[in-house]
Amino acid sequence: MSYRNPRNRLAANAPTHAAWARSRIAASLAALALAACSTAPAPVAKVDEEAVARYRAGGYGPPAPLAIESHRISGPVTEAPWTIGLTRPADHQLRPVIIFLPSLGQDDAAPVRWIETWAHAGYAVLVIQPLADDADVWSTPDARSGDFERIARARFADELMADRIARLSRLLIQVRTRSLRSEPGLDGLDWNHLALAGADLGAYTVQSIATAPPPTLAAAAWPLNPQAYLVISPYAVRGAPPVDTAAARAPVMMISAVDDVDAYGVVTDPAIRHLAFDRLVGVDDYYFELGVATHRWLGGAVVLADAPEATPRARPMMSDEVSGGQNRGRRKPGSARDDMAPQGDDEDTAAEKKARTASRLDMLAARSRALTQSALSVTSFEAVSLAFLDAYVRDLPAAHAWLGETAPHWLQDGDRLKHR
Repeated sequence: MSYRNPRNRLAANAPTHAAWARSRIAASLAALALAACSTAPAPVAKVDEEAVARYRAGGYGPPAPLAIESHRISGPVTEAPWTIGLTRPADHQLRPVIIFLPSLGQDDAAPVRWIETWAHAGYAVLVIQPLADDADVWSTPDARSGDFERIARARFADELMADRIARLSRLLIQVRTRSLRSEPGLDGLDWNHLALAGADLGAYTVQSIATAPPPTLAAAAWPLNPQAYLVISPYAVRGAPPVDTAAARAPVMMISAVDDVDAYGVVTDPAIRHLAFDRLVGVDDYYFELGVATHRWLGGAVVLADAPEATPRARPMMSDEVSGGQNRGRRKPGSARDDMAPQGDDEDTAAEKKARTASRLDMLAARSRALTQSALSVTSFEAVSLAFLDAYVRDLPAAHAWLGETAPHWLQDGDRLKHR
């Protein structure tokens, strides 16, 4: 009997095995390359640009946006540090001014989308947070307690409002004086045509100035005479008496939304926003309410809903779905499936994949609708606020006509404009 050495047999077949291995590797690499080339990019949620363009066509706005630039203006070294932001057309021609007071917790450099909107339309926008504590409120040791409602309510207190207006007056006197001297960066500001605007706490400051009796403003050395007041997310306290805005001799526009409640708990009922408007006693005032907008969105923050993102994750599964997902690829009790079969080839795999794909597509469509709705609301806000500013700061007849005649019929479903 003769025996063969197994090593000799393996050695004899070595070239065959090596060739087979190389062919398998080459086939795998080719398959991966083909898959990479044929894989389409994951779909993303998109704004319906055509729908937005159609809506914008009937709106109000400048024929073409102007190029803009931004600066930060600092105070003299001889006093407590302060800075303000200035965003303006880059041509440095004489431009009407908007003084904008930002929300609680924001400083003069906080990103607010409306600032650029107004600057592109030809306004020089000065952004001022009068009290440093209003900007730094959420980074204080007191904020670590988590009692944000108490902290925020303290910033809305009447005694602080008097300090805030007095501080704002001092800053504006300095800035206007430097501007009238044509200081670089502050040149070309038309202080005879200006509006006072604000959001959240800034809005309440604008309200307080617009409705303050002349002796109160004189005591604060208030230096300006605005032609319009723009109040974004107005504030009111139940039980307070009506206030007469006739002494302000300028119209007020308040802008809010159906769901305009803040995250820190100062205003939890959107009806409070309209109450602020109901208490105005005057003529030529406006209340603009958006059907779909949040408090942060109204303040100009670019929130998550405005940013495109990749295909959303599938919805959370119910308990029975989770169980099915956990057992996928395992032999089910009573199944005749071979234990050596490849994992994950249950009979319902194709159906499950189809359902998951449908769910992702549904979520993608919902996301696209939300992005489109946000873009339409931006168009509404920009058109109405610009028409108001142009009508009363620039006294443009076309703006008056659009605001009074076209806007109420143009606005999308859910938005409404009230004028009295």
